Amino acid sequence: MKSSHATQRDLAWALRQQAKRMGERSPSVRGADWRLATITAVNADGTIVADDITARRLESYLSPAIGDVVVLDQNSMGNWLCRGRLATGSDPIGGFRVARKTGDTARTSTIAQAADPHLSFAVQANAAYLMDGWIKYDADAAGDISLDWTVPAGSLGEWTGSGASIDTTGAANGYSVQLAATDIDALRSFGGAGAGANLTIDIKGTLRVAATAGTYALTWAQRVSSGTATTVYTDSWLRLHRVA
Repeated sequence: MKSSHATQRDLAWALRQQAKRMGERSPSVRGADWRLATITAVNADGTIVADDITARRLESYLSPAIGDVVVLDQNSMGNWLCRGRLATGSDPIGGFRVARKTGDTARTSTIAQAADPHLSFAVQANAAYLMDGWIKYDADAAGDISLDWTVPAGSLGEWTGSGASIDTTGAANGYSVQLAATDIDALRSFGGAGAGANLTIDIKGTLRVAATAGTYALTWAQRVSSGTATTVYTDSWLRLHRVA
């Protein structure tokens, strides 16, 4: 039979353990904390639910989505704050990527569309992107240039290029400019003004990728086969901004 002293000692030890366990679970004792969690609901009042915890998100976390892995912070009062989405790869929502030409590319006597060797991206399934860019080129007045795109199967969207129309007659007389909207996987042609008469095309568009990931690439060729080269120059660029 235990002595009263031993019993008191065991009771004191049990009370300390209980207090320790309660302290571990109580933010007012434990202090601030943080954890990773996966969003299961997005509420209209600026909060999210992740791992059964309701947390208020930062204003900078603009596009929360179910399935996002986020950082949750807890203060000593037990309030939860969602700092935002963690990166899950090289193409996060909200991120920008740029492809820049690092060399000139010339094509002669061909109307067969081919991907530019520098202006392409890997894009994600079920993602949406805003696209813009700037293309510097020259082309024979008879050959011109035609731009098109390689996109993953099922992709939708539109693009427009602000550039010289194919009825351009030369720099001395100015240029007519086309602004038509074009399906994201459809071709559009732009005029040439002769070798050495450098022209540019400002590009904008939207790409919505379906269930298949893949490559998004600018393709181009001459509009009419010509022995005078059509050239796309160094420092032309494309930029993607992922928004969903």
